[in-house]
Amino acid sequence: MIKLLLAMALVSILGANAAAQEHIQILATGGTIAGKSLPSSGYTSGALPIDTLIAAIPEIEGYAKISWQQVASIGSQDMNISVWKNLYRAIDKAKKDEKITAIVVTHGTDTLVDSAFLFDLLFPSGKPLIFVGAMRPADHRSADGPQNLLDAVAVAASAEASHRGALIVMDSNILEARNAFKQHTESLGTFKPTNGGFAGELVKNEVVFFHPPVRGNDAESLFGIADIDRIADVSVMAVYPALSSQHYKDALALVGKGLVIAGVGNGNFPSSMHGYLTQYVDAGGIVVRASQVPMGHVSRNIEVDDDRLGSVASLGLSPPKARILLALLLNKNMPPRQLQNAFSCQIPTATKTCGEAQRATK
Repeated sequence: MIKLLLAMALVSILGANAAAQEHIQILATGGTIAGKSLPSSGYTSGALPIDTLIAAIPEIEGYAKISWQQVASIGSQDMNISVWKNLYRAIDKAKKDEKITAIVVTHGTDTLVDSAFLFDLLFPSGKPLIFVGAMRPADHRSADGPQNLLDAVAVAASAEASHRGALIVMDSNILEARNAFKQHTESLGTFKPTNGGFAGELVKNEVVFFHPPVRGNDAESLFGIADIDRIADVSVMAVYPALSSQHYKDALALVGKGLVIAGVGNGNFPSSMHGYLTQYVDAGGIVVRASQVPMGHVSRNIEVDDDRLGSVASLGLSPPKARILLALLLNKNMPPRQLQNAFSCQIPTATKTCGEAQRATK
């Protein structure tokens, strides 16, 4: 009996020590999760500092040691290259710090998916990287931010969250950044998976993943901080019925190195655009066809002859995500076939495994 009690005590001590060794850094960028209500109506995003949000959740310390950094204090509709680069530096530093075991990023929900996907490409493996936001400001009488942040820390503290790239935690659900989209302007459960299902969920504060990570622990990104600058060089052009061909011609004259077409159906665009797009590609521009439809895949060579045009099909990526991936690839000077292979690979990396996957798509 005494031996049993001693063994139980030892297990308890080891468990406590393991929890004490977890060190999660929270990187704050603002957003509704840090919002403060205005006297009349509405609220101001990013008004509250991250230490105020953490202080309102005393049980958060039960998961890990918490440190934090205020990277920005903006509504995510104002997310920009400068903030992204500052966030990259903060994540990169935390990833390299042996004392930090995981990273949580608080972010506005307007462009949370964009940022999560960007950093999924930049940091495809390694320590857990969790993005979290809220649909109601921090001082709302039924604010969802505190529980979302607590859930994000719980997921970050889970060993199973490693080597999954960037994850999104909202409304007790866990989503992969690549497959997530915001489908409602106000609902607490606004984030849903596009193709496939949720990566996991929180059940009574327990983290449950539905499948093991598919990425190796040595997956290295093709991209770095300098590639973030190229996002400004890629435009998204939506197409609509009953617009004149002159409209598209004038718009194309303003486009830089890369263009993502937010097409209809399977990434289709009006036939009146074809000649202008051919001229744009012949002049060195890169065209990616995506779709305004939130689910499904944009396939090659269906109603548009991509081989002849020299265009790339976005496959399962939305127009905003296709823009980010294309922008990061610009510095790699790839021909259209290689670009298509990069879109085919879940995470374009410098590893042999991904290279083999890319060759298999040719």
